[in-house]
Amino acid sequence: MTRPATDSDLGLLAFLAPRLSPLCLYMAQSFVWNVDPVLIRLGGVAVRYYGLCFGLAILTGFAVWHHRVRRFGESAEFAERWLWYGVAGVVIGGRLGHCFFYQPRTYLANPLRVLHIWEGGVSSHGVALGLALALWLFARRQRVTWTTLGDYFAPAVALAVNWIRVGNFFNSEVLGSPASVPWAVVFARVDAIPRHPVQLYEIGNGLLTWVVLREVERRNIRPIGSGLIAGTFLATYFTLRILAEYFKMFYIEQLRTMSPFRDVEELVGFPIHTGQWLSVLPVLAGVLLIRRALRRRASSFPAGEIAATSAYATPSAR
Repeated sequence: MTRPATDSDLGLLAFLAPRLSPLCLYMAQSFVWNVDPVLIRLGGVAVRYYGLCFGLAILTGFAVWHHRVRRFGESAEFAERWLWYGVAGVVIGGRLGHCFFYQPRTYLANPLRVLHIWEGGVSSHGVALGLALALWLFARRQRVTWTTLGDYFAPAVALAVNWIRVGNFFNSEVLGSPASVPWAVVFARVDAIPRHPVQLYEIGNGLLTWVVLREVERRNIRPIGSGLIAGTFLATYFTLRILAEYFKMFYIEQLRTMSPFRDVEELVGFPIHTGQWLSVLPVLAGVLLIRRALRRRASSFPAGEIAATSAYATPSAR
């Protein structure tokens, strides 16, 4: 038998109705995403969309890298030797970045847990650091400059990283903050709250960065090998990443509770995402690379450096 509504019930309803009705309206208008993250099951093995996207990211990155180094006169063998360095940089850097950037206390207390890869977790900043180290090692092995390899590889990263964000979208992870914008998305497998589709924002960041790199290359400001393309990538992509973080769900990550990060947050009076902290150094590194490239005259680079516009010229026969 139901209890008749009392005055207090009606008062509570009157208080909540004007506050909940906009949310209900936006939920009704928002796009609802309720896709199973598993693409197909083969016996006891589940093939996930994220795994497919991860593979497509590596294939895309390698394809663009291969195309560019061949355009700039390198051999196919040179391009293919990089694949092993690149994959190792992505896998090892991504895993270690997740463990020690986002959960340092947990993994420093139990370092062997790093090997528990089935628990998941990949950090894009860890991937960036792993790729930077892999480029440095490959440059030493091939006796070319790091900046040359960075200029070759930067556009490949700008395109490949977008597949990871597609995988995040299929996984209903890396969620945005609650939003009332017309393009808000309800990730039904998480909750019923309309959110910023921040995964799609970051895809836009990658595509915009690629457009910027192509335009800088087209203008032939400095030759490939100057570091201008690599620096422009770091400064552009990670500045956009800092901005995108403002639309993400805010989590109390372990790094933010440690000094000096905690102290800075208390000083400025507002929270700073771990992803924003980790993006500062790449931005500064990019600015330094750009400054270094622009301070040198184009004619001062080694004669072997190739003008940037040759990327759009006839492929080398080599």
